[in-house]
Amino acid sequence: MVESLHDVPGQTCTTFVSGVGEVYFNAQRYFLTISEELRNTFSFDIDGRLMSAFLGGVNYRRGLKSDILMKYFADGNAKTRRFLSLHENRKLVDDVLTRVLRIRDGVDSSMQADIVQWLDTILTWNVDRLQSEGTTFQNIYKPISILPPDQYLSVVLQAAEGCSWNQCTFCTFYRDRKFRIKSPHDFRQHARQIKDFLGRSIGLRKSIFLADANALIIPQRRLVELLKVVHEEFPIETPQAHADYTLKGIYSFLDIFGAEKKTLENYRELRELGLKRIYIGLETGDNALFKLLNKPGSPDECVEAVRTIKAAGINIGIIILAGVGGDRFYHQHVHQSLQAIGAMGLGTGDLVYISPLMLSGQDAYSCSMRDLGVRTLSPAEVTTQFATIKTGLKAIYPEGPKVALYHIEEFIY
Repeated sequence: MVESLHDVPGQTCTTFVSGVGEVYFNAQRYFLTISEELRNTFSFDIDGRLMSAFLGGVNYRRGLKSDILMKYFADGNAKTRRFLSLHENRKLVDDVLTRVLRIRDGVDSSMQADIVQWLDTILTWNVDRLQSEGTTFQNIYKPISILPPDQYLSVVLQAAEGCSWNQCTFCTFYRDRKFRIKSPHDFRQHARQIKDFLGRSIGLRKSIFLADANALIIPQRRLVELLKVVHEEFPIETPQAHADYTLKGIYSFLDIFGAEKKTLENYRELRELGLKRIYIGLETGDNALFKLLNKPGSPDECVEAVRTIKAAGINIGIIILAGVGGDRFYHQHVHQSLQAIGAMGLGTGDLVYISPLMLSGQDAYSCSMRDLGVRTLSPAEVTTQFATIKTGLKAIYPEGPKVALYHIEEFIY
């Protein structure tokens, strides 16, 4: 009996297609990658939706709401990132599907049946059908404004919508919505809509991300109820009979002022319910700059909260901004941030993300900095500050945590 490529991950095959050349297929359990002469590459999920493409030296990533992020290097080493216009989006998708059709028409009878079947599945999609996915997405979700980079392939569940604080001067992610906590009934319906929407491609997802901005501020009793719904609807860590995939734990954001409201026992209860990592935006360890950002709490409260969370056995993701405070706060931002993170007692299972500050220039932060006569750092200065913070953290924690770039312009879900 010939085994299905869907059941045997990592199978590859090659064929020659007239007018195209050598075509390479790499079939994983939940996605297929096609390469033309190892130059142009396209990936599709198990249900045939376009996921990504590499064409003419440019990377394209398609999100669940059918938006497409383009990334390429211009002017030597400068990386350019932008979303395609609707016209560009449709043109790219049409080009990719035309290439797949040419390949499908050119494969001979010796091609494995599973590959042919997968190509036929891809070709059931067209530009309009893929665009309609965006409408479905928007009926299920409020905008997913941002995720930590290691959670881009999570299943996002919006237990809460928006941000309960929503007053930080540098952040405009959640200005378009009021903060709302879902009831267990509404949350269950939300989870089931997401499962239906993702279909079999849910197997591509690695974990659950409990959204939005600071979902873990939800009162403990309600939060426990919602996490139990997650376990009832999804296989977390342990396989379930109704699912052929397993998700590796639950992750979420928490603001500092929310972190201090939960006890060690609360966090231990959340750990038992599968919470693996909590992400906290410290942004800066400098008290004066922290207040200018209008963040609730303080760097010292963040350190205390992190130590409590760590004592409960939950990993931490700390986010620091590179470039914040401009020239005036440059050195104190670096020094005090290193001091604060160094006091947290982080380990190998933790993360520190350094995120270049991205602003519109019309936000409250930019206005306050101009009033103070603070000069914005150049891209080269931001890069230098990033490297300085990273080097400092490596000196404090030689064995961990992992330190990585968190560029919000790279985000697409």
